[in-house]
Amino acid sequence: MKATRIVNYLRSGFSLFWMSTFEPNRVRENIYEMIKSYERKDGNQYKIIDWTMAKEANPLKALQELTAADPFTILFAHNFHWFSDKPPIVQYIQDMIPQWQAQGKAFVSVSPVEKIPVELSKDFVLMEFNLPDKDEIITSIHRVMPDDSEIPNKEVDQIVDSCRGLTRAEVEATLSLAWVEMEGKGFDIQTINEYKAQAIMKTGFLEVLQPIVTFADVIGYGNIKQFVLDTINNPKAKGIMTIGPPGCCKTTLMKAIVAETGKFGLSVSMGNLFSKFQGETDQRVKQTIDLIRSIGPCLVLIDEFEKQFAGSGSDGSLDSGTTKRATSKWLDFLQDRPDGVYIVGTANSFVGIPPEYLRPGRWDSSPFFLDLPTDRMKRKILEHYCKKADIKIPKKAYNLLLMDKYSGAEVEALVHIASMRSISLYEAEKCVIATAKTSEDSITALREWAKDRTIPAEAVPGLKAINGGKRNLDV
Repeated sequence: MKATRIVNYLRSGFSLFWMSTFEPNRVRENIYEMIKSYERKDGNQYKIIDWTMAKEANPLKALQELTAADPFTILFAHNFHWFSDKPPIVQYIQDMIPQWQAQGKAFVSVSPVEKIPVELSKDFVLMEFNLPDKDEIITSIHRVMPDDSEIPNKEVDQIVDSCRGLTRAEVEATLSLAWVEMEGKGFDIQTINEYKAQAIMKTGFLEVLQPIVTFADVIGYGNIKQFVLDTINNPKAKGIMTIGPPGCCKTTLMKAIVAETGKFGLSVSMGNLFSKFQGETDQRVKQTIDLIRSIGPCLVLIDEFEKQFAGSGSDGSLDSGTTKRATSKWLDFLQDRPDGVYIVGTANSFVGIPPEYLRPGRWDSSPFFLDLPTDRMKRKILEHYCKKADIKIPKKAYNLLLMDKYSGAEVEALVHIASMRSISLYEAEKCVIATAKTSEDSITALREWAKDRTIPAEAVPGLKAINGGKRNLDV
């Protein structure tokens, strides 16, 4: 529930609110002023009590002050999560709810995390205090730059996108640094993005993808490359899902999209979101989804999808339903993600992924299948890595080197071994055994499953490519 609706809730008689935010001062400026400016039917206005530990160390006294205050008084308690589960606090709030409601009083917890005791879980209204939106960021831009300076509208939009996901204090501090870096001639977008990456990394739930690899580093798969380029800039684009044997460059291809399209890239690991404490996993998932929403246009990589969502199809009896609840939130997010949020997933297997996670509607298409490279692709991959390692390919190497059932990663490993040990490719081949041989049954099953359920990532003879041939992506 948006925090801006708090006045309507107050008018309706609600008395307990939990407002999650890292910006208490912005709450004071925006929410306090909005409440104070509202004139009730009796011609009077609400009164506000602002409590922090610096003013009164005992939170119970703050609650008692609310009880003793005039009708239509609201207590804002900052960092109240430190005390919310203490028995005397829980009991006092429970006892006072009827009286506070009768007198038009309210208690608002302003905290960075939701920590509502189970005894009060039905009484609190959850309110979202969103990070700065476009208008607020533009206000900060004008506050930082001198009055006589002007920034083109197109550049302003780029600055706004870079600042999304930051608190107002972070926005203004980072804008100031970006202005200094450009010596007062504009805002350095790279500086803003670097700080934003640091801020995101500090959450521990998301990783920022650096635009290091491009499509040129992933040989073949022109079908999927062109599909991405044709769709990703459409604001309604949702993203793609890829499935294939290990080592077929699925993750590298997804990371390359960041460099090719200029999207701000994030990677999420469900393993980092799970906690042994009940309720904390739900909170982390919510924080991560809220952060992605606040960042706005971006690419989100969910790697090894089948592991991330393992157990989502169970009845929840093994972990009190934690996995089911967490993955259900992601399923809702996949269906109704904000415009501009492009999600890409990779999976080495279809086992463990419920069908509803793969169907079109969650993604822009059915899953793409990245199979083991063809002989033609393997030759190009070999040439690519030999060139990087400054290794000369011997004559007839393509015929003499078996590279039987090699994936692209195994061709790379072959060249790496030859370069590291200063041996020939023939000798290096003795050190590489293809995963497709050691896991032949599972890969055969994967290929059989993919036949009528997926789209080939590589254009195949006799099959018209998805793209219109706008760009030669068979690199």
